[in-house]
Order: sequence, then structure tokens, then C-alpha cells
Amino acid sequence: MFSFLDMINSSLSYFNLDVKLKSRIYIGIATAGDIYLVYVTFRLFANHVWMRAFLYCLAMVAITYFIYLNFVFYFLGRTSRFDIISPKFAKMTGQHFDSDGKKTSTRADRRAAAIANQSNGLFSGSNTTPAVVAIDDYEQRNLQRVVDQLLEEGIFVNDFDGQDDDQIIAQYNETGQPVQALNTESVPPYFELVHDRVRHRLEIYIGLNQMERRAVGHIIRIGLTDVRDAHQKYRIYLAGLAVTAGPNKIPGRRGSTIMTTADYKLNAQVAYRKRENEE
Repeated sequence: MFSFLDMINSSLSYFNLDVKLKSRIYIGIATAGDIYLVYVTFRLFANHVWMRAFLYCLAMVAITYFIYLNFVFYFLGRTSRFDIISPKFAKMTGQHFDSDGKKTSTRADRRAAAIANQSNGLFSGSNTTPAVVAIDDYEQRNLQRVVDQLLEEGIFVNDFDGQDDDQIIAQYNETGQPVQALNTESVPPYFELVHDRVRHRLEIYIGLNQMERRAVGHIIRIGLTDVRDAHQKYRIYLAGLAVTAGPNKIPGRRGSTIMTTADYKLNAQVAYRKRENEE
């Protein structure tokens, strides 16, 4: 009986199945094995094979307990109040969950969020506007290096905003756009706008700090105005910046997702002030 169940279990690895569906199938297989174990245990007790029957009974209770926990999680979408093992195991592996079974932030996550939410000062909303950023090959390589460094430092996080495959597929079906791995509103800890007088453009620099900054893009338009015209009339300041795009997921076959690659982009917000108003 157990050899037959193991054969079914091994066969599932050849199919591209959704994780939740595969887990539900495993629960069904385990339940079938558990029912058989109940029968064997009953027969051992009936034949007065007490020690073996007692050991089989303990195994049956343990397996039934884990089947119950997995049934509640994968079929009902929640955790059981009788689950006393998962929190301890999560603590051993460095994960933390709240009472609803959702992953909570660690101290490192909170540090990363605090750094990532730093802004470049406060600006009046009436004097800020989106800017269009262009990125050439050299700047793209720099941007990739900076993002890699921020990911390594734990300041940026690649976890699809905490979404699982089902949520990623649902978001893709709603928006029609790939779901980026880099969490939204990934703001670098340091960014500034520099006027490159040689190439006559406003260059965006970002980095872990000012000492390690790199040129990662340049502004070509502010609102609907060409950047050169805007720069002649106004002083331009970089009010906000976020890194977007990059590696992402799209729906695959049978409820799975496929990881694809793409270049990173910049979402910039600038503040401006008329030059004639300056003292």
C-alpha cells in the first residue's frame, strides 16, 4: 500500500502543477495512507500485538494531526489555533508570522523599509510634477549595479510585494502587465540631480550614499515641456525617485508563473522654482 502511494507521490513531480493544487493532492494521498494505517493499527490491537500497535497508533495520531493542519491551510486558506509546531519551526528558520499566519517584517525588513522611505526633503505638491527619464546603455549598467548592491544590502527587496503565484496571476489578469519582483516604491537611500554642463542635460545620480553614487539616467522632459526649455525658466530639483520594472513574473501554464527579465526604469518627480524669484 505504501509503495503504491509513494509511486503516486513520485509521479506528481513530472507534472507542472500549481503549488496549492499539488499540496491538496498530497493531502489526499496522505489521507489514504492514514486510513490504511488506522486499519493496520486496529488489526494489531485485535491480534494483541501491543507494542507494535501502540507505535502505529502514535504514528497515526501524528500523521492525522499534520493532515488536519495542512487541510485547514490549503483548503480553508487559514491557520489552525491548534497549530503549535509551525510558529516554533518558523522561529528556528528566521521567519515570523502574525496570528493570521501572514509573514511579518523582521528587524532587517523594518530597517530596509525605513531607509527606502527616506525622501529628498519635503516639497509643495503644487510645485512638483512628473518627469520623463531616459536611460542610455552606460546608465543602464550603472543602474543595474546600484540595484544589485541595494538588494545585497537588504535595502531593496525582491518579493513581489509579498504576493504568491495566485495573487500575481490575478494582478496580471487585472492590469495586463507583468508583476515586477522589486517591491513597489523602491526608493534609493541617496539620489540627486546634477546639471551636466558638458552634455547639457540633467543627470540623475543614485547610490548607497553620496560617495558611491552613479549616473543612472537623465531627464528629457518635465511634464509636457522639453527639459532644456524648462531648465532655462526654472530651477529644477529632484523631489522624489523610485526604481521600477526589472525582473518580473507572468502567468504560465496551469496556474504557474514564469520569471522573465527586463531593464530597470526610474520614476521621477521634480520640483521647480522660477529663476527670477531667486535673490
